[in-house]
Amino acid sequence: MEARSFRRPVVDLLSGKNLCLLSLNPSSRRHESSYRRAKQRLNVKPDSSFLLSNNSPQQDHIIFNPPSSAPSILQTPLKFLPKEDKRRQLFAATEAKHQTPRQLPPVIPKFKPLGLKHHLNDADIEEIRRLRTSDPDKWSSFRLAKKFNCSRTFIGMCCEAPEEKKERDRQNMEAIKARWGPRRTMAREDRDKRYEMALRDE
Repeated sequence: MEARSFRRPVVDLLSGKNLCLLSLNPSSRRHESSYRRAKQRLNVKPDSSFLLSNNSPQQDHIIFNPPSSAPSILQTPLKFLPKEDKRRQLFAATEAKHQTPRQLPPVIPKFKPLGLKHHLNDADIEEIRRLRTSDPDKWSSFRLAKKFNCSRTFIGMCCEAPEEKKERDRQNMEAIKARWGPRRTMAREDRDKRYEMALRDE
């Protein structure tokens, strides 16, 4: 009886039943929830200056990205400068040079479809416009691009759909979006943002 009671803990220790060598102390156990929480807190997105893009230099370089700090005491704020001070003109010229335009151009995909040739002439462009104007429901941009072996971007540069078709498509799209729930709406917005960020190499 004594030998059996002594042999049972040894067998359980070697077989791994209900006992782990790394979890002998209950306070040292680490659960999956705590690991996930710590990993989520440490998952911080790096600054854009540390990410590589097509415009990044190919050789070794120094990244100067100082943290935000208090304004310098050597620079007088614009509010405290007199109206006839020349520094106001310098500030205005600097702001006008670095001012971002309000309306940016659309993002154009960098990839080019395979098998396309620059083979269309003026007569083909006029035929594209005639077909698009005569029956826009039948001759969509996809069907015209397939017929003339070109891209849909080129079809959009040659001609646009009539305003009646644009309004009809917009109403159909609004009716479809009205049936979406909050999850699908958020998912579609996130997908559009990811697509724009991919085109900007972000």
